[in-house]
Amino acid sequence: MNQPRDHERHPAMGPAAAPTEPAATEQAVVADIDGLQQALSDGENRYLRLAADFENFRRRKDQELIDSRRYASEEAARALLPVLDNLRRAAEHAPEGGAEDDLVNGLTLVIREFDSALERIGVTPVPGQGAPFDPAVHEAIGGEEADVEHDTVSTVLLPGYRLHDRLLRPALVRVAHPRHAEASG
Repeated sequence: MNQPRDHERHPAMGPAAAPTEPAATEQAVVADIDGLQQALSDGENRYLRLAADFENFRRRKDQELIDSRRYASEEAARALLPVLDNLRRAAEHAPEGGAEDDLVNGLTLVIREFDSALERIGVTPVPGQGAPFDPAVHEAIGGEEADVEHDTVSTVLLPGYRLHDRLLRPALVRVAHPRHAEASG
């Protein structure tokens, strides 16, 4: 018995439906390869962007950790500055001579220890009297004309402090301004 041929078994595949030509198949394969290469390239680009984003995230987190360690004492230092201010006021306004000298000497020693402890954790005073006025670290609450070349801190009313490079509190100061030359008439 003879086996039916493909075109005889499937009427849709008549003699006009010949097998695909090799050139068309080759073009389809090349198109598939191009598509796969593009998809691979896109995947590589996404991977590189993701890797760069992760590296930036890691660096940012490392810097945040360093900063949190470096500035961990900021709140404690801010809380202690008013105590130090009050100790200084007490020492400045204590009467001189007599039995109070021991008390004033004790206050002075406590103030020195406070300053030393603050310095160990990175707290330093803002430049004060005689320093050029810097609005980034000084808060002017008054001024007067004086024989100076540029704005200069003349009086420190409340000292300012930094923790490393971060300002904890600006110094409250009076500023000496250069005198204006009299207009000749």
